Amino acid sequence: MTSLLAATRRVLLLAIETHRDDPETARFLGAQLARLDEPLRVAIAGKVKAGKSTLLNALVGEQVAPTDAGECTRVVTWYRDGRSPRIVLHPHHGEPTPLTVRRQDGALVVDLDGTSPDDVERLVVDWPSDGLRAATLIDTPGIASTSLATSRRTVAFLDPDDETPTEADAVVYLMRHLHAADAEFLESFRDRGVARATAVNTVAVISRADEIGGGRVDAMFSARGIAQRYRADPTMRGLCQNVVAVAGLLA
Repeated sequence: MTSLLAATRRVLLLAIETHRDDPETARFLGAQLARLDEPLRVAIAGKVKAGKSTLLNALVGEQVAPTDAGECTRVVTWYRDGRSPRIVLHPHHGEPTPLTVRRQDGALVVDLDGTSPDDVERLVVDWPSDGLRAATLIDTPGIASTSLATSRRTVAFLDPDDETPTEADAVVYLMRHLHAADAEFLESFRDRGVARATAVNTVAVISRADEIGGGRVDAMFSARGIAQRYRADPTMRGLCQNVVAVAGLLA
């Protein structure tokens, strides 16, 4: 991996030098060079109530992502390792705005301070966490939401309309079972090019696996069997790299 990173760094430095007379291209390449030294960016996607925030909290080791249906769950939210807790709202237009950091019953409370979710490009939450040092986690709004605007925010982030690549390096897609909306969402990434979210960097997760079959004692065993059947399905192999079963509350 080290040799691959070194080779990639050399290629980017050469490309920056080649395009030094094109400021826009040079800036873009410079940003990619900077990303080599940043943690992996992992987007967590799925339908509403698939368990995205619960899994994210399990990965962080603290309850930083709201699990209710508040307004902050309707925007793309980045969770990064930071020296001290901080929340910054980045609007589509205008300057970023710091938000108040507060906790209630041990959980982080995120308030958009009167800003409409439609006007928010992203929220960035800096939080001191060992779980965020290796990867920046990106919580996305639920797809197939009753609000088309909410679903479109996730699609726009993971599959931009223009030639701009998605900012996520990998995607963890949560589903209770393979619903038509899940297949359609994963299918939309196929044949979009290596810079987009593709089957190569997408992992499907059977979420809330402990609830399968009414929460029986053998629920996780059954969920692993379902995941194995999905892995053997040629259709799923074309949509994601792997299928695993996870119970976020038990992780």
